[in-house]
Amino acid sequence: MSETQVRIEEKILNEVRQMFDGLTSNVTLHMFTNKNHCLLCNETLSLAEQVANQSDLVTLDHCECEITSEKAQQWKIERHPAIAIEGTGKGLIRFFGIPSGYEFGSLIESIIMAGTDGSIDLDPSVVEEIQKIDRPLHLQVFVTPTCPYCPRAVLTAFKFAMLNENITADMIEATEFQELSMQYQVQGVPKTVINDKVDVVGAVPEQMLLAKVKEALE
Repeated sequence: MSETQVRIEEKILNEVRQMFDGLTSNVTLHMFTNKNHCLLCNETLSLAEQVANQSDLVTLDHCECEITSEKAQQWKIERHPAIAIEGTGKGLIRFFGIPSGYEFGSLIESIIMAGTDGSIDLDPSVVEEIQKIDRPLHLQVFVTPTCPYCPRAVLTAFKFAMLNENITADMIEATEFQELSMQYQVQGVPKTVINDKVDVVGAVPEQMLLAKVKEALE
């Protein structure tokens, strides 16, 4: 267990264990921390450890390293703490900041998506359009742990990334990375920033997010 422990209730861990029973593929949580300059790194590591322990198909790969390290650059890690999820998805899915509160659900659901060979739960017309994207697309979803609408926005972005290797989707905990939040003028959450050009506030339907994606790619 990491130095600063986050104790997840046994009842919740039991529920997670049951949900992970449906996993069909291996999932790796690539965890990045840094002792020198990282808010809530130990707490995030503790949470990730407990989640990974709920299934033999979920592995935690912890890197105590600078963002200049080879491993961090491989996963394009620019800040700590970070969790990159490796599984069946084609694109890159990452959490920046602790996925606590409502975002704990986002973490569990993203692991299930990454560890299941089934289809992504999106409208077929949206899936078709997302799979056609042939340029880099970066979705940054700013959230807070107390926002009940944020997980929907996060998971929609993650589903897009699961479908296309050109897409990177990030959950960013707005209060942990205040400078980044100020840079993107985050005044309400969830806020999704697309390729640093277009943004959308709220947990919008997948078709609306797709329209914003197309606008950013024009």
